Amino acid sequence: MSWFLIVFLSVYTTLHFLYYLAVRHLLPKRPGPHLFLWGWFVLMILAPILTVLAGSGGHTGLARALGWAGYVWMGFMLLGLACFLALGLIRLAWWLLGKAWPGVKQPQSWRRPLAFALAFSFLLTAYAGWSATQVRPVRLQIATSKLPAGTKPISIALTSDLHLGHLGGISRLNRTLKIIKAAKPDMWIDVGDLWDRPLLDAARLCAMLRAVKPPLGKYIAFGNHEHYVGLSTSLALARAAGFQVLMNQGLVVDGKFNLAGVLSSRRIMPQRDQAALAKMNPKLFTVFLRHRPLVNPGIYKHIDLQLSGHTHGGQVFPFHFITKLVFPWFQGLYQLDKDTKLYVTRGTGTWGPPLRLLAPPEVTLIELVRRDK
Repeated sequence: MSWFLIVFLSVYTTLHFLYYLAVRHLLPKRPGPHLFLWGWFVLMILAPILTVLAGSGGHTGLARALGWAGYVWMGFMLLGLACFLALGLIRLAWWLLGKAWPGVKQPQSWRRPLAFALAFSFLLTAYAGWSATQVRPVRLQIATSKLPAGTKPISIALTSDLHLGHLGGISRLNRTLKIIKAAKPDMWIDVGDLWDRPLLDAARLCAMLRAVKPPLGKYIAFGNHEHYVGLSTSLALARAAGFQVLMNQGLVVDGKFNLAGVLSSRRIMPQRDQAALAKMNPKLFTVFLRHRPLVNPGIYKHIDLQLSGHTHGGQVFPFHFITKLVFPWFQGLYQLDKDTKLYVTRGTGTWGPPLRLLAPPEVTLIELVRRDK
């Protein structure tokens, strides 16, 4: 964790320095406003760490205030940097045009376009904050001949990356539960990052989750943030919320299909996959849960549908491109081979900035239907 803090503080401070280099031209030349801005920067750089410390210390109000200020600022600053970069590319193109065609006049000042870019980043932040609240149902039907004869369609509500305990958890969960209750699924599957620090309102959130009782149960495969919270704490919270945790293990659901899940890891761990699938009925349809959208070709013949999350669909454009470089299976449905599919949900919540831009949150409503051979 110490290395994470060192990397985080180094990168985040560097980003603030780049932001300052862009906006300093809009400030008066006297030192006061510049010093004030850097004081604000220091507070915002430390805000994510202070939020966790305040929450862990029981200072809920302080944690909320620091969290909202720090994370909204983070999103605003990152979108601002993206806008400034776009403006910089325009300036470069303009300069190159001037070199190629001397008749092209160069602007005497870029202050007004810079102010426009700053204002546009504010509007983008406001829109992305609204977009993050617009949880929507996404429907997916999977046909298979592996369901037993006479099996009626099986409906599954899929969630991921709710990050409950983080800012805005209660309102986010209310919107999610509204969709799930309206759908009346046979079961609820979550593919991780259900919980997050500083664990605000944990008891109330557990009670809200516990009130939903699909007939075939609720299941979860932990994500990386359950590790950050602590596996023992996350396990206690998941059980209190009425979820059965699949920790490198599997089971047969109502005698109709296999369900297996593994703990989150940064790379494929074959021994975990093998343990999860060891007791599965090969004649039944198999749903495999892995938080990160990593695929193991060695188990394709043993699974029919892998469900994953983690990517948030990029969460905030244009950072989609970075996410897609790390996780080529980015969002949506993929055909891994003839008989194996992967579905990567954009998830329901947010991490870091409470924003979503061109990556709307979703609750996926999956229907498994029997197809005659």
